[in-house]
Amino acid sequence: MSSSKQGPRTRSAATAVGAVVILLLCFLVALQVSRLRSDRLWGDEGTFVAMTASLVHDGDLIFDAGDLERLEQRQPGPPPAVILQQTERGITYSKPILYPLMAAPLYSLFGETGILATNAVLLGCALVLAWIYLRRLGSASHTFWTLSSAVGCSVLLPYLGWKMSDLAQAAMVLAGLSLALEGLPLDEPRDRVRAHPLLAPAIGGFLLGAAVSMRFSTAALAAAPVLVALLYRRFRRSVAVAALALVGFIAVSASTQHFLGTSNPYKAVRSSFNSNTGFPAGAEAATATERFSTSPATQSASWLPRLDPRTSAYSLFYFFLGRHTGLLAYFPIAFVLLLHASRRPNAVALPLLGAAGAVVAFYLLWMPENYFGGSTFLGNRYFVVTLPAVLLACRKLPSPRFLAVAWLLALGFWSSGLYSLRSTHVLTPSSQGHTHAGLFRLLPFESTAKNMDGVHSRYWRRDFVRFVDPFAEVGSESFRLSSGAPAAEMVVATSWPGESLKLAVQNTSPEALLRVTDWQRSDSYPLDGSLEIAPGVLEIEVSPSWRRHGFWWQDDALYNVRSLRLEIVSPTDSEVTADLRYLGRRLPPRMRSQPEGQVPSDGEGANPPQSR
Repeated sequence: MSSSKQGPRTRSAATAVGAVVILLLCFLVALQVSRLRSDRLWGDEGTFVAMTASLVHDGDLIFDAGDLERLEQRQPGPPPAVILQQTERGITYSKPILYPLMAAPLYSLFGETGILATNAVLLGCALVLAWIYLRRLGSASHTFWTLSSAVGCSVLLPYLGWKMSDLAQAAMVLAGLSLALEGLPLDEPRDRVRAHPLLAPAIGGFLLGAAVSMRFSTAALAAAPVLVALLYRRFRRSVAVAALALVGFIAVSASTQHFLGTSNPYKAVRSSFNSNTGFPAGAEAATATERFSTSPATQSASWLPRLDPRTSAYSLFYFFLGRHTGLLAYFPIAFVLLLHASRRPNAVALPLLGAAGAVVAFYLLWMPENYFGGSTFLGNRYFVVTLPAVLLACRKLPSPRFLAVAWLLALGFWSSGLYSLRSTHVLTPSSQGHTHAGLFRLLPFESTAKNMDGVHSRYWRRDFVRFVDPFAEVGSESFRLSSGAPAAEMVVATSWPGESLKLAVQNTSPEALLRVTDWQRSDSYPLDGSLEIAPGVLEIEVSPSWRRHGFWWQDDALYNVRSLRLEIVSPTDSEVTADLRYLGRRLPPRMRSQPEGQVPSDGEGANPPQSR
């Protein structure tokens, strides 16, 4: 008897030890993938950190001289960018305040490390509640591995080191759904059911309502447990969840109104400020404040979706396979969970899957450009909050074989990201360094953000030009390629028709070739002048654009978008470099007067289109 009992205990202990080791390894890899320097803030991190510091030090969220001094004293590097707004209270921060409110206590104790600790506490509490809910579906070890896979085979682990609200939103939805669905039977709804206390569902509803205040599309997830309760004929539960969700939303919105002077910061007169633009405080306040009128970032939305089949089809394709947001790379566990949850779904699974689909559809149809990702992000920020709904929709836990498939995919992409960081981090210490080599490099790229990791895009010859990797040395009016570097990827967005563009070239070797590759063709152009249409000018043939959408600077204009890979090929072992200048579709008027071999200047190097 003792030996028979010892076997399962030994196996359980080995499983626990193995799980801890794997999770620790994944955590270390995730930290490497998510950032190279934990002390540098990317994207919205600067705003959330500054908001938390303002709450702790000043007790308010008004941007004043004290806030500016803290930004300027923060090391290393220049002050991080912050998003601010003009309201009746003055100039305040312009992000939902719930996350800074939650992070403030630990920030006051541990500084910015307290924000990371807040992420860990929120995720840990949510996982405990999810454990209690899922434990009914299988053994303790099976439940543990399912939850471990949901964390380790997604971007939840890397987001522990991200000082932003996305992980907090996912944790609140996971905790809220676990509590709101607690106590429901696993079989189909019946007329007669045992009464159950409403305290846990009410708390879950409050958490879901509070989460809606952070991102309004989460309202679909908050409505799911209300519908589930109706399907189970738990009318008192449905009323309790709905009422407390409304209370949570109103409470946070009222706090936002009190601190910021507006209940919805995304609808206020807002703009982004950094060390280049100056800040609306101190000596440069008057000049910087003009950005509220010259470069507003106020969001607008329509009740009707953008019914463009090509854009929607590409958005759906990129949703699964995109380089920065694809589910295959960043949420391999989602495929396993969707497969299991969609098999004979019950009255719990259908509303949860429908809510998750509604959130995804909102971004695919209403905000397809923004859905591709902001200027700084890791994985699909907008899908993080829907993962809990897919997880809790399973009426049985995924088999170990399916979980193993998710782990193999996840570890493959994590390893690829780590390899990319190690091979290119000297050139690009950025949050996107994990995409410059390996598996991520094979996936399509898309983003309509103004810049990526602080590197501004160019507007050469009135076209949008972005280099998405570190393999080209980009100047204000030209770029340099080297035969010793991988092919540099360049995204070009044009508003004119045609399938060719022009480059001015200054080569250093008459035997070198310029290889241009896109989604349909690959051509090589000699740099000895044999294919030049004018002195020092190459005409590059490109494939038809199958991406056509708007960009940030103009709502109603559509642009032809292409991704080109440019590579210098040398016939010898010696390194060859070439300086190139993007000319678009036309030659400058004084091109013909330029001496042969010189890169001309047309005076339109970095002038962007008029900002709206």
